Amino acid sequence: MTHRATERGPNRSRDRGAVDLSIEMLFGLVLVVVVLLAVFEAVAYWHARNVFDDAASEGARVAAAFDGDCDAGIAAARHEIAQRSASWADQVSITCTDGPTVMISIAGTTPGVLGDALGFRANVIELAPKEG
Repeated sequence: MTHRATERGPNRSRDRGAVDLSIEMLFGLVLVVVVLLAVFEAVAYWHARNVFDDAASEGARVAAAFDGDCDAGIAAARHEIAQRSASWADQVSITCTDGPTVMISIAGTTPGVLGDALGFRANVIELAPKEG
């Protein structure tokens, strides 16, 4: 009797576990990909923020110099961003406020992992006392 049962083919109730395992693996793989994309997006955000912060510091330093002004500070900040970034920093706005304390503000979109449309908005402000 056992011999005939094995001749009929595999037991179909045992195959369901393999299908369930494959679906679980698929959902697990999708979750891992989503987590990796989130990590890459965070790294891209912090990199862009660091580039903007360095550029704002340089722009504030140049604008606050004894013979500096806001135009020179903005130009220095734009030069720093152009040096450290590629095409992802083409929609960056830089503003400068002159006075006893010079303020440089940089705002721009960070590069997205899957495209520029998925990036985040980063804002940086740097202050420097005006040399007298």
